Amino acid sequence: MKMQFNWGTGIAVTYAVFAVSTLGFVAFALGRPVDLVSADYYARSLAHDERMAAVRDADVLGVRAALSADGSAIVLTLPREQRPSARGTVTLYRPSSATDDRVVPIALDVTGTQRIAVAGLARGKWIVKIDWEAGGRRFHSAAAVRVP
Repeated sequence: MKMQFNWGTGIAVTYAVFAVSTLGFVAFALGRPVDLVSADYYARSLAHDERMAAVRDADVLGVRAALSADGSAIVLTLPREQRPSARGTVTLYRPSSATDDRVVPIALDVTGTQRIAVAGLARGKWIVKIDWEAGGRRFHSAAAVRVP
């Protein structure tokens, strides 16, 4: 017995393939982790104007935090005139995984630098965000660093 393949059968097969593939994609999507950039992203968005003012102040005054990375650490250096009074945090932000983010307080040594060990950090791209206050003004700087 030979099966007849007419336009009605073609429509039914096309619809069935579409429905199964859609259900498969939905099942796949529901199984993927959903990481927000930050758990408190709404509260952070409200502080966005303050952060932009800190970036603008750093640009206008020519105040930049220097970042470099070697095989064992991320090295932070603040401008000489701000070293004695600088207080703030260094955020190691991992774009691909919110659970890997770290926040470290700024603790400069006598040379005005801070070494943040990369041991235990996942390999790849990290964004280092530095927020500090010195002389009654707030500053913000950020840079991408690759951890080997």
